[in-house]
Formats: sequence, structure tokens, C-alpha cells
Amino acid sequence: MKLTRLLTMVAIFAMAASTTVFGQSTLKRSSLMKAQPAERCIEPFLDVPADAATANPVDVQMPVSFRAGSEFPIGVTTYDLQSNNSVDDRISRGPDGEIYSVWTFSLNGDLSAPDRGSGYNKTTGGVWGDQPSARIESIRIGWPSHVITASGTEMSISHAGTPAIHVARREAGASSWEEYDIPSGILPANGGPGLLWPRATASGENVHVVAISQPVGNGGAVYEGVDGHPLYYRSTDGGATWDKVDVIMPGLDNSSIVASSGDGYAIDSRGDVVAFAYFDNWSDVTLMKSEDNGETWTKTIMHDHPLDRYVADAGYTFDDIPPYPEDHPAINNGENASLADSLAILTSDEAGAVIIDPNGMVHAFWGRMYVTDGDLTDGTTSFYPTISGLMYWNETFGPDSSRMIVDVLDLNGNDTLDLGTGDIAAYECSLTGQPNAGVDEFGNIYLAYASVMETDRFLNLEDNQYYRHVYVTTSQDGGETWSAPYDIINPDVVFEPDLVDFYEAVFPSVTSNVDTGSMDIVYQQDFRPGLAVRGDMDAFETSFINHVTLSPREDLGIVFPTTGTKEETVQADYFKLEVQPNPARNEALVSFKLENNAQYSLSLLNIMGQKVADIETANGFSANQVRINVGNLNQGVYLLRLQAEDKVAVTKLMVQ
Repeated sequence: MKLTRLLTMVAIFAMAASTTVFGQSTLKRSSLMKAQPAERCIEPFLDVPADAATANPVDVQMPVSFRAGSEFPIGVTTYDLQSNNSVDDRISRGPDGEIYSVWTFSLNGDLSAPDRGSGYNKTTGGVWGDQPSARIESIRIGWPSHVITASGTEMSISHAGTPAIHVARREAGASSWEEYDIPSGILPANGGPGLLWPRATASGENVHVVAISQPVGNGGAVYEGVDGHPLYYRSTDGGATWDKVDVIMPGLDNSSIVASSGDGYAIDSRGDVVAFAYFDNWSDVTLMKSEDNGETWTKTIMHDHPLDRYVADAGYTFDDIPPYPEDHPAINNGENASLADSLAILTSDEAGAVIIDPNGMVHAFWGRMYVTDGDLTDGTTSFYPTISGLMYWNETFGPDSSRMIVDVLDLNGNDTLDLGTGDIAAYECSLTGQPNAGVDEFGNIYLAYASVMETDRFLNLEDNQYYRHVYVTTSQDGGETWSAPYDIINPDVVFEPDLVDFYEAVFPSVTSNVDTGSMDIVYQQDFRPGLAVRGDMDAFETSFINHVTLSPREDLGIVFPTTGTKEETVQADYFKLEVQPNPARNEALVSFKLENNAQYSLSLLNIMGQKVADIETANGFSANQVRINVGNLNQGVYLLRLQAEDKVAVTKLMVQ
């Protein structure tokens, strides 16, 4: 395996560190909330020739030494818009235990990106392959989702310039990808508007896909009364054939919606249960659930939008909207509030996630957002980019009953969102947005999301914008309570521990089936807030696709039930469990303290919790030291597991 990375920073500015105080209260705003026009979804240059030359290839072959932490760069891209809204399921844990990942890839360094396609990497024996230098498809595609079936057939499902739902598929053991477009009656060749922005999920050999008809603003047409109509597709044989195409889910049609944004939705499946969540910010936040493998659907409104089937510039009054919440723009902007502020409506930011737990219950997440239509002459609506808070709903709550579970962390402890004189990078989502979730076999829920970092410690001086980090929060009681957010951009995790204050971390994706030994995340990282493809229109630079693995027990505090044992999981400090040197190259010394003559066993696990070797089983004394040979191990992160006194402790070991 060749490890490559290119560091493209114009400058690094040293800043004084501020005191970190964790809290989850709703923060008061320290400055006016300004409404901004929403941009249309991006799909430029659909007709770029498949064989167009890459004019500005980016050199990604600069070797660097392996650093501390469990983060690993698996690929790069200069096309940095990984999603218009909700993040795809871009990482999978296969039936073989290996990890697979895709992302929107280009090395061309411009918006046309004729080489755009699915970047792809996977582990073999827990070790990532070389960073790819080309897409896996033969044609230009965008925004892939990765799925893998129970038999090991994997697919990267995206959209092509036709426009159509494009599939790159290979069965387990195959070395090459077969490609095709999912059959559809609304492709341009059949007189329809075409299809864009699919999302996909797999369960057993069933593959479920949702997409929307190509909207008018992207060169399409209104389909069945909806501009961007959600449509459902199903294969029951691992993508070999498709027995359901162009299906309109009853209740999510022109009776309830008039238009859809790209990627404003998410899908998940488990057994015969399929869940599709719809997050458009001018419609109800809606769950469509099937318990018979996509044959029939039931509808639940998770958050009720006060205006039904609203069209931009139609107009509404103060009496049409609910009472103001405490952070409403009209309240926060006070005497400076505008008519648009007074008409602001609390809704979704269109970036959401959905997951099904082992009991078949659906859990959904989305970012809070206010939208308004104060100008009835411009054909557009606006949103408030400084709104924060991540909303959560599950089926025990009932309709229109979501809860906020996290907010921007109050890093300076003054109960105010302090963004000083800095700006917010234009991701068009909540300050706590882009959620993506997974669940383990015991029903523990794992949620990753991107959040803006408060205080000028995390202010990029070049753009005067605040960095975002990726956080993880978990629930061990079916969503009733949630853990304090864990910032994965910290020196114990990241590839460049000296640069944690300068990481921009966005678009996280989690394996939907979290392993009890490993929570796996991929996300996009660079050193500059914002995007080159849209919004800020930053200069095109290299963005890194990083994989992070976290221990549910050690990093996230998950307590798993024990079977036939009274073992208790404890922190490594309980046994004074330490390893030196760390990272280690050839040999490491493990030290620990026990009760005299206590029976113990010491073993080495890979990061997925699978045993690599039994190191020693013996009776121990008050102080023990064991030397282990690591010279024959692949580089990466391992776990040392000590079992003694009916207790188990684990600590990390990095092998160079």
C-alpha cells in the first residue's frame, strides 16, 4: 500500500487557544441573522465528452510519513461538492468485514471536471489500497452512493449526464465493473425529463433507490405536477434486474409537494423494512415507510410545514405561520427586523439522514433552518445561514414532534454563539448539519455531523470564515438521550495532529451497520472553509477523503451487554495499561498493574475488534511488563486488550 497526500496550504497562522467548555444548550445569537437567497442544485456541464482530456491534473504522489491517530487518507478530489444537501451513504461494511468507500472524484481542478466520477477504495485485511488516480466509470457521473449485498455484490449508484441513474456493478470476486443505466420511462430518449441525484441502500439482495426527475432549473421539465418528482426503484437480485421503476409513492406526489431540491432526502433498509425521508424546506419533513420490501408505503409527517404546496412569490401573512420560537429572526434582529424576518418559518435545512434499528423502528435527523419569502417579485426564497441545531425524530414520538439533540458547542462557556466578525462558509445547511447515521446489532445509534467551530481560535484568516469539524454523538437507549458530542478532529485521531485548529471537515458518512469493535466514518477535509464548486467559489485545491475509525467502547463510551460473563469494561487507567513506544516500529513494551497473582490474558486486535494474536495468558504480579514483536504487522491502528479481575481494558497501539 502506498500512502500519498498533498498538503496545499497557503499559510498557517498561529492563534491562542481558548478554553473549551462543552455544553448542548441552545445558544443565543451575538449578531444579526441575515437571510440569503438559496442557490439551485449544481449539475453543470452535463454534456462534457466522456473522453475529454484532464487539463490540470493534480499531483497526489507526495509521500509523507504516517502520523499518530486512527485517521487515514484514502483518496483526494478537487471537485469538493460531495452533496447538494443530504450526504450519500458513501461507506459500507461488507459481509466479509472489509470497508468500502466511494466519493465524487476529479483531479481536473476546475468546474467542468471532465474526469468526474466515483473515486473508490477498499480495505483488504483491514488495510486500505492505494489512492485512486481515476474514476471507476467509463463516463462522467456525479454524487455516488455505495451499496453491497449479502452475497458481496457491490454497486456505485450515481447519475449520468443523460440524465439517468447510472450503476457501476461487480459481483464478489470480480475485478472489473459492468455499467448500465437503470431502465426508466422518463429518460429523455423516452420523452421524459430524465433523472438526477439518486440515493441507494441494500438489504440482503434487495437494492432500493430513490431519485428525482430532472427539475426545470437544470434543463428538465415538470413531471406529474412536480418539479423534481421523487421516484422509487427496486432490484431483488442484487442489481441484475429492476422490477420496480419510476414508482410514485402515494402521498409524496402533487397532492403534497410542488418541487424538490436535489439530495434533499435519504433512504435506508433493513430486512423488508424500507425508510425514505424527505427534507425539502418548503414542504413537510416526511417519512415514507414500507414494511413489505417496497410494495406498499405509509406516510408520517415528522415536522409539519405551515404552508401547503407553497410556490415562491405566492405570498403569505404573519397569521399563516406558528408563534415565534425563541431564536426566531424577528426576535433576534429586534428593531432591525425586516418584513422577511417576520415571515421566517422554522423548517429543515434539506440535509438529513434516516436509519432503521434492529427492531425495525425508524430514526431521522435533519438540520434546523428558517426560510422566508419576503420579496414576492424575484421568483426565489431565502434561508438564514447562522441557524443551528440538529433535529431528531423516531416513530415513538408521533407526528410533528421532533426534538433538538445537539447545537453548536459553547466553546467559551458564555451561552452565546460567538462568531465575532467572521463569516459563515456557504454550505447552505445548518451550523450543525449534514448528519449521517448508523446503528449496531444492539440498537445503539451513532450519529456523525458537521458543526461550525465557535470563537476566533477556529477562524481562517485568509477567508475570514470559521472552520467546521465533524462530531459524533451516540444514543444507547433508542434515542431518548444522547451523549456529549465527540470532536473527531482531535490530536488522538487525525492524520496531522499539529493542524487540528486548521482542519475543515465536512460531508461525513457512517457505515449503516456499525460494528461493535469499530465505528467507521469517511469525510472530506481540506484547510479552507467553503467550496470551490458553489457558494463561496473558492479556488480549486486538493480536498482529502479521510477514513476515521473509532472504538465504540474506548472513544464513545458504549457499554455492550455481556453474555455468560461478569466482565466489566474499564478505562485503561484502571490497570495502568500503557504501551511504549507508541507509535511502534519493531517492538513495543506493554506495562500494567494487577492484584498479586491475578490471572490475566493479553491479546492484540485489529481496529474492527477482530483478534490478531494472543500475546500472553498467565498469573500476574503487582507490576507486569510484556514485550511484543510488531515488526511483522501492517502499519495502522491496533487494540491491546487486557482481561483480568473480571474486567477488560483496551488501549490503542499504532504500528508504523
